[in-house]
Amino acid sequence: MRATALRIAIAQPTMHWSGDANTASVVETLALASLQGVSLCVFPELAVTGYHRRIAEAARPERVEPWLQAVQAGCKARCIAAAVGAPSFGHDGSIFNSQILIDASGERLAVVEKRGLTAPEATFFAQGKARPTVALCGIRCSAVLCREVEDLEDVCSDLAAAAPELIFWPGLMSPEAGTGHIDPPVHVQNAQRLARRLGAFVLQANWPESLNYPESSACTGRSVVIRPDGEIAFALPQAQAGLAVFNLGESSYAWHPQAH
Repeated sequence: MRATALRIAIAQPTMHWSGDANTASVVETLALASLQGVSLCVFPELAVTGYHRRIAEAARPERVEPWLQAVQAGCKARCIAAAVGAPSFGHDGSIFNSQILIDASGERLAVVEKRGLTAPEATFFAQGKARPTVALCGIRCSAVLCREVEDLEDVCSDLAAAAPELIFWPGLMSPEAGTGHIDPPVHVQNAQRLARRLGAFVLQANWPESLNYPESSACTGRSVVIRPDGEIAFALPQAQAGLAVFNLGESSYAWHPQAH
């Protein structure tokens, strides 16, 4: 399959405090996406657990594994691939903030561990080591998590030889204080540079709200799709939960709002 023939969905889901609730939302979203003829559904950072201050309660192998198995079963049942955020675990007990790439048969093809941690994240998560590129839906795919897009040279060093065609960019991002007048936001400009350097599509899946800092939720969401030339194909609604369905390479999408 050519990248531009791929039908994709990007989720901006409502965030819940409970991993059970977030996982149920992921599985329901996979079902909705499959009804729209989607081959690949992209979810935000830590979509399975939620990205919030209770992550320490949820990020345990005995809790995360059943949630991931439920997502894999949803992929297999609907014959749809997914890029979904979840904690992953090292043999030494390390906990990584990761994006899990799952194919349409429900197999986990790759785990992309976040390497560029913020200072608060580094108090809990270990620094990742692996940024693999794998074929998902016949397209070479990898991931750059959240503010890793600021680390342009490091990321390009990781990925240039593998030549990914699609880069998933999951996160919980809003403009930095004092930069709200800049459009596109600085973090999106960083992602545009990444797309140009690697000649790849960059697909953002951004949470539309923050449970930790509700006051910042007015500026979340607005996930972007960036073409290999660095141009923005479109941006999703700001601070709104829903699912966008589109054909990669096109400049329009169908929006399916999600009730809170």
